[in-house]
Amino acid sequence: MGNDFDSLASMVAAQKLYPDAKLCLSGSAGRTVREFLKKNASHWTVLTPRKVKFDEITMLIVVDARSRSRIGPFASLLGKKSIAVHVYDHHPPSNDDIDGEFLAIEPVGACTTLMVEILLGKRIPISPHEATLFATGIYEDTGGLTFSGVTARDFAAVSRLKEIGGDIASIPSFIEMTFSALERRILDALVENAWVRFVNGAKAVFSAVSAPSYVDGLSLFVHRLRDYFEADIAIAAVKMDTRTYLVGRSSEEVLDMAAFLTPLGGGGHPQAASVTLHNAKPLPLVREMEHLLKDAVKPSLTAGDIMTSPVMAVPPDSLVDDAYRTMLRYGHSALPVVKGKNILGLITRKDLDKAHLHGFGKTLIREFMTEGVITVPCDASIREAHRILATHSIGRLPVVDGRRIVGIITRTDLVKALYPLSLPKEERETTPELPWMEDIAPLLDEQLPPEQNTILALLGERAEKLGMRAYIVGGIVRDLLLRRENLDLDIVVEGDAIRFLKSFEKDGFRVSVHERYKTGTITFSGGVKVDVATARREFYEFPVAQPKVFSDSLKHDLYRRDFTVNAMAVSINQSTRGVLVDYFGGRMDLRRKMLKVLHNLSFVEDPTRVIRGVRLEQRLGLTMEDNTLRLIRSCIRGGLLVRLSGFRLRSELELSFREKFPWAAARRMGELGVWDVLFPGIRIGESARRTFRRLGAFLARISRDFPDFKGRQWLAFFSALLMESSENIRISALDRLNLSESERGIVVKCLSGLGAAEHTLGGRSSPLNSEIAEFLGGHDPLEAFFWSAATERWRVRRRILQYLTRLHKVRPLLSGGELLKIGYAANPRIGVILEKLRILRLDGVVQTREEEEEYVEKHFPL
Repeated sequence: MGNDFDSLASMVAAQKLYPDAKLCLSGSAGRTVREFLKKNASHWTVLTPRKVKFDEITMLIVVDARSRSRIGPFASLLGKKSIAVHVYDHHPPSNDDIDGEFLAIEPVGACTTLMVEILLGKRIPISPHEATLFATGIYEDTGGLTFSGVTARDFAAVSRLKEIGGDIASIPSFIEMTFSALERRILDALVENAWVRFVNGAKAVFSAVSAPSYVDGLSLFVHRLRDYFEADIAIAAVKMDTRTYLVGRSSEEVLDMAAFLTPLGGGGHPQAASVTLHNAKPLPLVREMEHLLKDAVKPSLTAGDIMTSPVMAVPPDSLVDDAYRTMLRYGHSALPVVKGKNILGLITRKDLDKAHLHGFGKTLIREFMTEGVITVPCDASIREAHRILATHSIGRLPVVDGRRIVGIITRTDLVKALYPLSLPKEERETTPELPWMEDIAPLLDEQLPPEQNTILALLGERAEKLGMRAYIVGGIVRDLLLRRENLDLDIVVEGDAIRFLKSFEKDGFRVSVHERYKTGTITFSGGVKVDVATARREFYEFPVAQPKVFSDSLKHDLYRRDFTVNAMAVSINQSTRGVLVDYFGGRMDLRRKMLKVLHNLSFVEDPTRVIRGVRLEQRLGLTMEDNTLRLIRSCIRGGLLVRLSGFRLRSELELSFREKFPWAAARRMGELGVWDVLFPGIRIGESARRTFRRLGAFLARISRDFPDFKGRQWLAFFSALLMESSENIRISALDRLNLSESERGIVVKCLSGLGAAEHTLGGRSSPLNSEIAEFLGGHDPLEAFFWSAATERWRVRRRILQYLTRLHKVRPLLSGGELLKIGYAANPRIGVILEKLRILRLDGVVQTREEEEEYVEKHFPL
């Protein structure tokens, strides 16, 4: 390839350090260097190896090279004890580095920079003519101070050389080439023969040509080839006579080109290297390099990694009105126009606005769509996607595989994906490649029971087998991160969840499917149920309506949810097990203890999220973000909660009153004005607060001894909510929730029966246990539970709790069957005997089986 200006300038500088040394090239010089030396023959005499008497050499000073293979015939002098070797260089280490007595090797852009620094440090004078040559050497080897390997030291050296008198303006005349006809043909052929491939996300351009005769400057041609295609990597082979020159250029951090070409005997810089081969065919050689590149380039993020898929699109024969409604429904500002899976164009909201304005609502969108849409291949790097978006000033970029559209990238997607690249290198190494993804597989193993992990492994394996992606989503992910127990497995599948579900039927598991909502349930052995849904998007036709469901991507599925902390997923596929997907910053919000709504119309679409939000805030100790709080207040003031059906409202209140500390949620809803809107005129005072707290405390501490409330404990809390309100308010609230007759009856008796309970059980003289049991046994246990918390009379509370924890369980030791064996006839008399024995046991008159038998024998003779 010939010695360049950096080599020449470094030699001249070295001669100033070693005045007795002679300048000599290790091989041929490049054309521009030869022309420069002809014009400046009076200044420097440069020898060729043929003119050197090798047996007279006592010292070898090597510049701009550190490997044996790059110093030509002078390599034969290495290892001789009589010859001292000093090396000055800026290239990275190679596998045949020279072992010299003195080494000065620094990671700068040009070797001349190092030499100039040494000269300046030793205060050795530099003439203006020398300064011009030195600046030329630095300028050429750094691409005019533009290559990625340029350092601040290179800039400083050029600046100092200009101060000394270097003619910087003359540099282009030395190194820029006015191409000859042959050189122009070679450059044009490199461009015409070039092909582009994306290798592990990096854009690589390849080319191969043959030239009739030797020309200099091939490295510049390849550099321009890379610039022309705006590629990360350029590799070209040019055959000239019997030699084939393979030259490579690469961007920083994409590929170490010197290391890549080392197996062929090449060398150079990490971003620029070359090798000369004999009689190698250019095209097969470059094809081989293309193949090897797959293992050499470190995989980076591609457009396919960050795109949203599948893409909502419209066919070209859609009406303007239909496309307009679709955009409004889903909040898109543009939609790809596709035929089959091939992208034909793009239609924007602005296009449709104008079409509507001019009365073209019934016209086909093909008449207004933009054709020739700019796209990006799915295997292109995110840098390439960034370049396209920035260059063309567009807001979204369809991702294609061939002509088939497979996804879309927005500016937001790209900004998030590029964030790690903006960090310092030391931070980048510990930051997830995708900011919204993180490996939490150890947390799955640590937090979930073995049986759950076994089920998840089975589900993930099946998803992988069917070519789908499956995730656990929602509350279980949130609680995993908080290290809270949650055994509810909710699975979302990117793909056909119905097909996924039915595949388990063949394995003998019980499966229920809901075709309309694309959901279902699998019941595994042991009765463990897993809910499965297709990743979907929901649309609400009007506020508080039930949503319409459409299949979609995981990202849109998560976006339809209520709060960021509930909009996270964890992959359970075998290949990506444990990868947390967090597009909306849910984990960060958990760390900040903040509850944040996903989008501003969330409470309009589903007002029950107000109650759900309060529940989450209180349960997890979160604080509502200011905007979320504002939107909740707006929803409440706007009366949207009033429009909820009784069934949906009852479901949310039931869940709220099943919380570990229901009063916290009830108090917060009071502060927000929820109760005033739902039950106008309601009064919630100190008595209600105390009753709530007592009910919660009793359930937390002694509920294991309580009777079976059959899951209706929430009715006691609802009664506490209403206990200070008027009769009319109570009736209105009961009507509002559409309670069943039995549920309604319990609440009415809870509220109306407290006085009778206090009258019967509240005397100073202690009633018999049998009297307590007789009174309370005539009521639903839930009523007694409410009275125990609502009464302010401690004797009444103690006696009710005594009944709920102990007396209600008292039974005779003798059974009806044993009485039959003794000889008593099977008639109502047995019931009378057993009831009498129960009363006696309650009051402590009989305590053992023998005492019961004696009593029966004495008072109920055969």
